[in-house]
Amino acid sequence: MDNDSTLHGEASRRTLVFSATYNEVRNVAQLLHDIWAVLPKADVLIVDDASPDGTGDLLAKMAATEPRLKVIHRPGKLGLGTAHHLAMLFAIRAGYDILVTMDADHSHDPECIPRLIEKLSAADFVIGSRYMPGGSCDYSGYRRMISMAANSAARLLLRLPLHEFTTSFRAFRVSRLSHVNFVKMHNQGYSFFMESVYRLHQAGLRVAEVPINFRDRYAGDSKIPRFEIFRGISKLVHLAGSKILGRMMPVQSETIRDACVGCGSEFLSEMYPRQTVESGPTDPSSAFRCSSMTHARKPRVAKCLRCGLAQVPTSEHPADLEDLYADVVDQDYLQNLNAKTRTFANAYARLRPYLPETGRLLEVGSYCGLFLLEARRHGWTATGIEPSRWAAEYARSATGLEVLHGSFERLAPTLEGPYDAVVSWDVLEHVRDPRGTLESACRLLRPGGVLALSTLDIDSWFPRLMGRHWPWVMEMHLHYFSATGLAKMFDGAGFEMLRIEPYRHYASLQYIYRKLCASLPPAVGDLFLKPARLMPDVVIPVALGDIKLYVGRKR
Repeated sequence: MDNDSTLHGEASRRTLVFSATYNEVRNVAQLLHDIWAVLPKADVLIVDDASPDGTGDLLAKMAATEPRLKVIHRPGKLGLGTAHHLAMLFAIRAGYDILVTMDADHSHDPECIPRLIEKLSAADFVIGSRYMPGGSCDYSGYRRMISMAANSAARLLLRLPLHEFTTSFRAFRVSRLSHVNFVKMHNQGYSFFMESVYRLHQAGLRVAEVPINFRDRYAGDSKIPRFEIFRGISKLVHLAGSKILGRMMPVQSETIRDACVGCGSEFLSEMYPRQTVESGPTDPSSAFRCSSMTHARKPRVAKCLRCGLAQVPTSEHPADLEDLYADVVDQDYLQNLNAKTRTFANAYARLRPYLPETGRLLEVGSYCGLFLLEARRHGWTATGIEPSRWAAEYARSATGLEVLHGSFERLAPTLEGPYDAVVSWDVLEHVRDPRGTLESACRLLRPGGVLALSTLDIDSWFPRLMGRHWPWVMEMHLHYFSATGLAKMFDGAGFEMLRIEPYRHYASLQYIYRKLCASLPPAVGDLFLKPARLMPDVVIPVALGDIKLYVGRKR
């Protein structure tokens, strides 16, 4: 147990006050003034989600002359929940004793902060409560009705002796936060606050309340979207069900110290835990085939709380990644050439409006050369790069085109540009350095040249529904992009984004059925796999939105 005396007398020296901002340029300066009026020695952390009204610019100017102010600028709206999670990790890693979180719109009065901190002498986690005796709320009409109903329902269904679950005005003992596993707290929006109360209580933290007066915002507009009401209802039902079924928090995850590949931040939070099996395939490279059916083993996936990129931590990348791809032999791919040919014909058709009539084209990850054939059919001079020795040799013998064996990272400096187009289908998620890959492609293109690629979109509806059971969470996939995040990566690499749309694969019914069976637990999947050979050899389009086509033009 922490020594309670450490929380008295010198709280501001060891205190971090946090707030998240989006379009709060009219509020944030006064907020900082009021915080330091009551806690002059406290540090303040602000996470700004690229506010278009200039909030981030104002904070940057203030931080340049104010050492107590720490500002983290994020590339877009990544969610209020992830901002608060980032603040918790920041406080833990920077060695603070106390973390206070609050809204930036003056709905929470900084003068109440000392009372929250004082209450920590007998608790690990204190909530500023509008609805306990002595508290009040300026909401009126339907907003008051919704707020009171949500908190009453949470109190009833979660069976916690609290009156307040949804406000962000809170204080924490940071030492106790460091013992909490956040792996289940993935809510990006306002429902994070309700879930965090339940998860922290479940983890053994002592929770208390102090009454506050919740004021309506000082300036600007409320940013709570209406769909958050429905998300909150769904989350409450889920948590209540977990409580009834007696589900406990998972074993505490390991601390992730790796830096984000996308932005260099060290604020990575585990999304999906590592999934292992006692015995793997006899040929390790089989998990890295294009048509791999290896789903029992899954990597740990972490999300960067600063830029939003989901990724396998770099320390957990296979050390022999290049050798694994070099050894790939994929006879199953050859059994599905008809479907693959249709996939690449459709890809070229979608890409055609952005291309010149003909020119020089480079394909990164050309595998068996089917897209190279499609490009040559339309008059292009096409070259491929392929890390698999087997696939590169097959492509050369089957197409007669130039296909270089090796990784793009190794071969890019040896290529003689410029190219008119660089394409890469379902490759970017496999490489160690996606930003570096985009920058290398940009250097090889002529000004105005086109980069087109397809890759995973983890923020689309299907992976959100499936979670860690999404079929594309696989050993060979190192990065899981969002459309907004990858668009910003394109921009940083020197491209103007022209088009983002769902990418369509074609596959046989038999292949789809086998893929579904492979995604099931092995004993169940093997049982259902037997009828696969009886299925008709019919090719159908597959477009669930979880793979996107990106087309960019070099500036």
